[in-house]
Amino acid sequence: MATLDPPAASRTRNPLSVYRSGIGLLLVALVVTEGLGAWLHAESITAGGALLMLAMLPWLLVQGSKMGRLFVAASVLGAIAVVLTQDAPVPILASALQRAAFFQAFLIAVFTLQEAAGRSESMAKVGRFLVTQPIRKQALLTLCGTNLMALMMNMGSLVFIGILARDTDADDTTGPKSERAWITALAAIRGFSPSACWSPLALPPVYLSSLVAAVSLKTTMLVGAVLSAAILLFSVLFTALEVRKTTLDQPDPAPFPKRSILRISLLLAGLFSLIFFISGQMAVSTSAAVMIIIPAASILWLIALQGYRLRGLVSGPLKGMVLSRLPDQAAATSVITSAAFLGPIIVSLLPVPAITTLLAASSASPSVILSGVLVTIIALSMVGLNPVLTCAIAAGIISQPLNLGIEPIALVAVLLVGWALSAQFSPYTGTATIVSSIFGVSPVTLIFTRNRAFMLSCMALCVATIFVTQKVF
Repeated sequence: MATLDPPAASRTRNPLSVYRSGIGLLLVALVVTEGLGAWLHAESITAGGALLMLAMLPWLLVQGSKMGRLFVAASVLGAIAVVLTQDAPVPILASALQRAAFFQAFLIAVFTLQEAAGRSESMAKVGRFLVTQPIRKQALLTLCGTNLMALMMNMGSLVFIGILARDTDADDTTGPKSERAWITALAAIRGFSPSACWSPLALPPVYLSSLVAAVSLKTTMLVGAVLSAAILLFSVLFTALEVRKTTLDQPDPAPFPKRSILRISLLLAGLFSLIFFISGQMAVSTSAAVMIIIPAASILWLIALQGYRLRGLVSGPLKGMVLSRLPDQAAATSVITSAAFLGPIIVSLLPVPAITTLLAASSASPSVILSGVLVTIIALSMVGLNPVLTCAIAAGIISQPLNLGIEPIALVAVLLVGWALSAQFSPYTGTATIVSSIFGVSPVTLIFTRNRAFMLSCMALCVATIFVTQKVF
């Protein structure tokens, strides 16, 4: 009986694999479209991104997580509701689609850097150093190291640190090492979330500065850097107290990777400087600069890692990234892109003027309103509502913060903190999902049991800070 030879058999691909490859090419086209459209200030080009998002909708419905499919379905229902209830639904739907397209393009652009960083020996040396230290030192170094690596790898930093820590514990199946895994997991999620407040490779500063027009992206990032440092400092102090009496067996510590840290620091400084220089000199947004510079830098990095062999790059890492890993990344972030789409939809359906009037008539102080916003964003994230959506709704309701006695920068600061803390205080975020899956633990246990004391302390401190700063300033 005739059989296919291996090369011919390898060319036989199932429909899902072909569809995945097509989605990968659409994602590349989306990043190019969004980036060039923003650089050239051509709305006709960025409008193409909305059409590309529509073409990817079936993929998100089929391959997204359960929560992702729920959000995509909610987006479809929301769009139908806008068509049925609004006098001018087209501008609302176009705005929602363009926002979702921007989110997807930005996330994919940043993911390309994660692809290169994950193959870097320098990153591997830093990771091994972090997870092989004595437990008290390891907890603090992992917390700070994950924060640094998150600037380059985003959520990939959690995967990277988690896998290294899990492999370090692989020979031990009982007792002390399991506690080491818990401590490492907590340190990783506590270190990751503060970077979301200010990094140009993170969505919150870019997104929130677009929601609150009175505050520029530069101001948002400066305030975010201060908030990030404050959250990180509190995380370090709390974690140090938490593990001060913990004594566990330890693996052989890896040497301090001085050259690797120097290389990574120089690369980050170079990327950030280039992003800010180009955005300032060419009058383009920071997010637009990210969508062009980061993929270009990632490809150059991959070329260097491949020994400058272009053929090996195209047939190896680049092909795998575009045709396989980018589509999977899009499916994994379907909650975020769907929440971005739902933001304008829900704001258009809500009686925003009536709610704003009610807030003004309640005579609630700015401190009460801002504390309510912070607690609500975090509480809703605990039941699965992504901060992308809740921040959009909050900004829509408080569209004129000065009328309520609230400074716009104070509103942005609260939204930044609410978003960052939601990443580690909800079992339904990507942060908790990734860490819990790597360590084989329940995300509910990780967040509500192991991280409970830190969560309550941090929220109480944030609310107290809001009242104090509002009274002082």
